[in-house]
Amino acid sequence: MASKISASVVERSQGFLEPGERVERVLLAQGGINPWAQVGFVVVGLIGVRAVAVAAGASGGVGALGGVLGALIGAVVAAALTTRRVLLATDRGLVVLEYGRFGGVKPTKVIARLPQGTKIGTLSGTWAQTELAGERLWVHKKWHGDAAVPAGRLG
Repeated sequence: MASKISASVVERSQGFLEPGERVERVLLAQGGINPWAQVGFVVVGLIGVRAVAVAAGASGGVGALGGVLGALIGAVVAAALTTRRVLLATDRGLVVLEYGRFGGVKPTKVIARLPQGTKIGTLSGTWAQTELAGERLWVHKKWHGDAAVPAGRLG
């Protein structure tokens, strides 16, 4: 699955690369709030709105609908506080691209061009934390294997 996504990301990112620049690896990352906090926003929305609806005397069905709407609101707030990034390891360096928060999966601008050999850090756990271009980012474990590039590259 990651390779299919990677091919699509590379295709969409061509306009942000230098002429002749070749992408060797793709990593999807996110910044903003901690990914685990996103789950918290959904749970708080779910429980909070449902509890308020029930406390206000709403019937079980209305309370359940309120819980679903609360979870949806929590998810939207979490998405608004999250930035999406794509890290492209190219034959010339590391390109960090910004993707929109809510829109389609298209890059919107180059955040940074880092030199070849830039380290992204040790990737372990479900959400590995790293810092690039002055921003704290999290990389999901399904992308950790894509970070394993030849020595002297991302590391």
